[in-house]
Amino acid sequence: MPGGTELWVRLYRLLVVAAISWLIHEKSQHREALSDGDFTLLFPEAVRIENEEVFNQEGRSLGYFLTTSPQCDHLRGYSGPTRLALALDRTGRLTEARIIASSDTPDHVQSVVDNTGFWEAHRGLSLGSPGNPKIDAVTGSTLTSSAISRSIIERLGGLTTSRLFPTDILAAELPEAASIEEHPDWPGVFRMYDKDRNIVGHALRTAPSQEYLHGYQGPTDVLIVLDREAKKVTRIRFRKSYDNEDYYERILDDPDWLGLYDGLFIEEILAIDQSKIEGVSGATHTSWAIADSVARRLARFESDREPQSRKIPWRNIALVALTGGAAIFSFTSLRGNPMARMVWQVIVVISLGIILGDLLSQALLLGWARHGLPFSDSWGLLFLAAAALLTPWATGNQLYCHQLCPHGFLQQWLGKLPVKPVKIPPKLNKLLSRLPALLLVILLASTIVGASWNLANWEGFDAWLWRSAGIATITIAIVGLIASIFSPLAYCKFGCPTGALFKFLRKSSGAKQFSLRDLISGILCLAAFLA
Repeated sequence: MPGGTELWVRLYRLLVVAAISWLIHEKSQHREALSDGDFTLLFPEAVRIENEEVFNQEGRSLGYFLTTSPQCDHLRGYSGPTRLALALDRTGRLTEARIIASSDTPDHVQSVVDNTGFWEAHRGLSLGSPGNPKIDAVTGSTLTSSAISRSIIERLGGLTTSRLFPTDILAAELPEAASIEEHPDWPGVFRMYDKDRNIVGHALRTAPSQEYLHGYQGPTDVLIVLDREAKKVTRIRFRKSYDNEDYYERILDDPDWLGLYDGLFIEEILAIDQSKIEGVSGATHTSWAIADSVARRLARFESDREPQSRKIPWRNIALVALTGGAAIFSFTSLRGNPMARMVWQVIVVISLGIILGDLLSQALLLGWARHGLPFSDSWGLLFLAAAALLTPWATGNQLYCHQLCPHGFLQQWLGKLPVKPVKIPPKLNKLLSRLPALLLVILLASTIVGASWNLANWEGFDAWLWRSAGIATITIAIVGLIASIFSPLAYCKFGCPTGALFKFLRKSSGAKQFSLRDLISGILCLAAFLA
């Protein structure tokens, strides 16, 4: 057990890191509040927008304008979310997507911007029923491009809750059912049960995914009742409408039109050419919009209930496995076996470095501090980062730096070349060894005050994603590797702010007494609070 003073110092350091991270997040969320977006960005001829529909000077509808924020801000790439503007034609199909702003690493974002094939793959996706298209990620920017793609698809899939029609389906609306329950696998669909708990049908509605379809004045929420097998429509019923009341009542007074889809199989309805449906006299646009919304909602229902092949999260599994392997080398006798260590280092360099490129960096860690942790998408990387931070704090063992850093391993290999090392004077060596901590303070301070620096340019790790890396990070990586030929692990000792963070938390790193760096960390925490 550590002494009392040592324990309190270590707890202080852990709490400081947690507090700074939380304060950075809170400040960033306030600072990065986004506006509704400029619809003329994608519709130069537009002069006004109403309920996301844009119109030109003559009042003609040009299509629809959507932004992915705030609905999709939870989808983060390498270090943060990307805000997109989406242009849709009058039928609700995506014609163009453009990045408005991004909190992700600029080099990764730029590589996605430059990949025309990636954007072409999204064109034609339909609002309300985008499905689950297989779109390849951009090489070298996998996390960033995957988050952008998912943002587009999720935004086109509709809002999770309806702003105009907040009331969900009620049992009182379904007299044929004794009770209803939301279906466990089909979003927005309710099972209908009789008094003996037998399934007698299913119910769904057009809101919120089809709210963009307006009749003469606004959208209509329509209840769709399906049979027990969920293959045939038994009836439709209007729930609430923002359309012209006179037009709405004309449709209610037309029982033939209300029974338009009764008794038809879903595939029969989807095969109907919606443009050839005869509208209700005097309420043509309203009736067309309602019929179209029902057909589109059923199309989305068909897409939702198709069995989706589960994609195995190989990337996350590999990161967890590598972390486990590092733990074995850290806490067993294998770390003293030269052959085993060389094999392990080769595995890490190829898998974590060349294939995945998932090196821990300040761009990544501060990005998470600003925008939150990507639990759903990058849980493997989160596991690795947690182990890298907590293992040195709990045990004094530098799990990541010693067993998982491809850049460090490459420096070790280069340091074994038959080159006479350069002897650095003690005073200069001491001065240079303080640079990583100084860089860490600069990066933390700049993030706290909201500086718009590309954090990846301050370290060499992004160079492993060479297809999207910038000149600055590649230069730092090359210079650091060359320096390691003449001075062992030169970059680790004289240039790595991420390593300085791990060293700050390390159990055996001067943890027995309060030091100057603890005072500086406390000042940074206070600055984050006051910024």
